[in-house]
Amino acid sequence: MSEVLVVAVVVPKEGQEKAVEELFSSLVEPTHAEDGCLTYALHRDKRNPGQLVFVERWENQEKLGGHINADHFKNAAAKSAEMLAEPIRIHILEPVPMGDAAKGALFG
Repeated sequence: MSEVLVVAVVVPKEGQEKAVEELFSSLVEPTHAEDGCLTYALHRDKRNPGQLVFVERWENQEKLGGHINADHFKNAAAKSAEMLAEPIRIHILEPVPMGDAAKGALFG
């Protein structure tokens, strides 16, 4: 199985930005300890500071599935339901390498 790259976009309701950031920040440490987690990095959109973006790399789809089924993830997802303006947009990506192999993909 090959690595999996995930980009997840979180859009809080107006007035919920700080609470959502605190909630999703609490996922970082336990997720870093999960088997198969290669990268789990939370970012803030510079053009829309309330919006959060996770960039994740997992050893394989099975390890990603373990994360999605982890209690800390399920609890945060349930707590966030009323605080979000829209469902979390999860993009599971595969590289389309082009040009310089070292620069044309994040993995692969």
